Amino acid sequence: MNIRLLGESLLFSCLLFIAFTAKAEQPLTLAEAIQLATQSQPLLQSLDNAADSTRQAAVAEGQLPDPKLKFGMINLPVTTRDALHFDRDDQTMVNVGFSQEMIPLKKREVASSKMLAEADQFHTEQIATARSIERDVALAWLDVYEAQRKSELYQRIADEMSAERKVLAAGVSSGGAKTSEVLAVDTEVSLTNEKRIFAERDERKARAALARWIGNSASRQISPELPVMTNSLNQAAIQKELDNHPLLKNAYQSEKVAQLDVESAQANLQRNWGWEVGYGKRFADRSDMLSFQVSMDLQLDRTNRQDRRTAEKLVLVEKAHKVTEDKRRELSADLEDALADAEAAEARESVRLTSLIPNAKARLSVAQAGYAAGKNSLGEVWEARRAMIEIELDHWTVLTDRQRAAVKIGYLLNDTQLFKSN
Repeated sequence: MNIRLLGESLLFSCLLFIAFTAKAEQPLTLAEAIQLATQSQPLLQSLDNAADSTRQAAVAEGQLPDPKLKFGMINLPVTTRDALHFDRDDQTMVNVGFSQEMIPLKKREVASSKMLAEADQFHTEQIATARSIERDVALAWLDVYEAQRKSELYQRIADEMSAERKVLAAGVSSGGAKTSEVLAVDTEVSLTNEKRIFAERDERKARAALARWIGNSASRQISPELPVMTNSLNQAAIQKELDNHPLLKNAYQSEKVAQLDVESAQANLQRNWGWEVGYGKRFADRSDMLSFQVSMDLQLDRTNRQDRRTAEKLVLVEKAHKVTEDKRRELSADLEDALADAEAAEARESVRLTSLIPNAKARLSVAQAGYAAGKNSLGEVWEARRAMIEIELDHWTVLTDRQRAAVKIGYLLNDTQLFKSN
């Protein structure tokens, strides 16, 4: 019975290992890359921690300072024959005191509100950072995809030309081909291999950018399927969507924090005050002493201190407002740039689908038919095939450019479904 259970356990473990290995070997899709980048991202977690710590500080800012307990000896003689005798002078006593600084409620409320606003600012910064990470991961994934696809197509071209070279080399001895033709193909093969090296370099660099967010998973094979991302654009709603962008919301929150800084400076016009009570124990049958004092801040130069601080904070509010406006202009310019890229990529794709690709296919068909009829050489067929592959390569670049533009537009117009639909 135990052997049977052991066998079943081993079988179950093997099945789990096989399932895990199969999953690990699956190509990395764009959606999975984005999920990996955002689910356990230290940068995002650090902003969560900053928000939590600031909320804790907000609670403390709303409280009065801790009271102080005082204990000591008062008026102990240190000269004459009474030195260091605590029972000979009427003023000598052991004193126990208790004091409390009183900060006006308005000051504490404003300080607490400011800390809560800063916590909200960390939260809006986290949302903006998460969206920018999604965009950067999507762009890096597309860079890897394009470089990987280019490398494969350049290899196809090199293989085609290598096969052509063998035929030409065989024909040199029979006079069917010239040595110069073989050398020309050798040159083309070398140039194509150089392009493939550049593509492999670009893929490596793109994977490094992807690894910045997803670690070792960036080394996995990229999915061969290019996700199709489209943007639903409503021209009337574009400005509204830009105003709701996480970066602008974070800028608005910065303005709120700056405004609360002004309120804090204005609240500082209210004076802090404090009180202290003490009990002095005297000796040699002398009476004990009870003391009570009240202290208050004296704002002797409000014009050059408190009023200047308020003026400083007002200037910082204006600065925050200008930064927000600059951010809005930057997002508008980025959107216009992305729209231009999208329209150009769409137009280029249309040209290829309606003209270049059909013409390349027709040229290849004509060359193949001519070769079958003995009118064309095999080299013309191979040249037509290489031209076809070159157009295919350029077409994949256009398709990737179009998806890059879709990613940027989706990022700018808060298309939350853009990265979840693939």
